[in-house]
Amino acid sequence: MLESLPSPPMKHLLLLLAFSLTACQKPNAAHLEYKIIRTLPHDPECYTQGLQFSGTRLYESGGMYGQSTVREVNPATGEVLRKRPMAKSVFAEGITILNNELWVLSWKENTATVLEPATFKFLRNHTYSGEGWGLTTDGKQLIMSDGSNKLKFLDPKNFSVTKTLEVTDAGLPIDKLNELEMVDGQIYANVYMTEKIARISPENGHVTGWLDLAGLRQQLPTPNRAEVLNGIALYPENGHLFVTGKYWPEMFEISVHEK
Repeated sequence: MLESLPSPPMKHLLLLLAFSLTACQKPNAAHLEYKIIRTLPHDPECYTQGLQFSGTRLYESGGMYGQSTVREVNPATGEVLRKRPMAKSVFAEGITILNNELWVLSWKENTATVLEPATFKFLRNHTYSGEGWGLTTDGKQLIMSDGSNKLKFLDPKNFSVTKTLEVTDAGLPIDKLNELEMVDGQIYANVYMTEKIARISPENGHVTGWLDLAGLRQQLPTPNRAEVLNGIALYPENGHLFVTGKYWPEMFEISVHEK
């Protein structure tokens, strides 16, 4: 008969438990801070869905059935330089530019429209399942949000899903991911119905930082009918972000840094 082994001292058990808990903990997401560089005019009639720079040219999509448009905007003045109405049956969503093509999602119409950026000439459509919310690119693939905590990586040749990424913060899913922008190798995402932007690792989906822009709403002139923050565009000339919201009368150029 084997003799029973003595139980380890309680102190050792507590140390082992503490080590296990520490090993399982994920590092806290960084707190990101911002500085307002410029306050710029913005069309208060635009229900902003997507915002995208290509060089110094700024493109924007506006939603709502019967009112959806894609436009080129003068960022300094807010003037709409040209505009393409979308079909009245389409609710336009996020946009991005890849391979010199402008991609426009639709909310429930399961269709991505591809346009020529310089002319807004129609090139083709792609279909997909589920809803379309935000869109960005890593330079090779498209990255789409659908209002859940999942991001889909898409082959631009046929819009097939090559990877699905679940976004979490300390193990908890972050739902309602909306407008997207790739910034310094990280995905920035508006979280719908909040004034916050999540910074997400495209490798594992972990939130690596939070940017709270609630203070920008307080800067808006009144009266206004401004709704939720939405719209992130990286300005490649200086690395600043241009941000605005649905029906916001202003757009903000901000610099972002970790606290």
